[in-house]
Amino acid sequence: MIKLALKVKFYSLFRINLKSAGTEYELDKEITMAELIKKLDQDYDGYFTQKLLEEDQSISPGAIIMVNGKNILHLKKLKTAASNQDTVTLFPPSAGG
Repeated sequence: MIKLALKVKFYSLFRINLKSAGTEYELDKEITMAELIKKLDQDYDGYFTQKLLEEDQSISPGAIIMVNGKNILHLKKLKTAASNQDTVTLFPPSAGG
C-alpha cells in the first residue's frame, strides 16, 4: 500500500543546518502553509518561523515556499493549502555574492 503523506523538502542552508533533506507528514485534512510552519517549528525548535517569517507573520523577503512547484506568493500566500500527496519546497532567504 502506498503511504499518503505531505512531503516537505528542505534546500540550501535549511538542508545544511538541519542535516536533513526534508520530512513527511500524514495529514487528516488540508493544512495551510501557516499551520505547516507551526508544525515544523514543533519538530525543529522554532527554526522555520525564525527563518521564513517576519515579525508581522508575513513571508520574509527572499524566502521561497512552493507547493507542487508553485510559489505561494502567487497563490494565497500563507493561506495556501496542501494535503497528502502534495510537495512543499522550502528555500531560506539567501544573501547574494
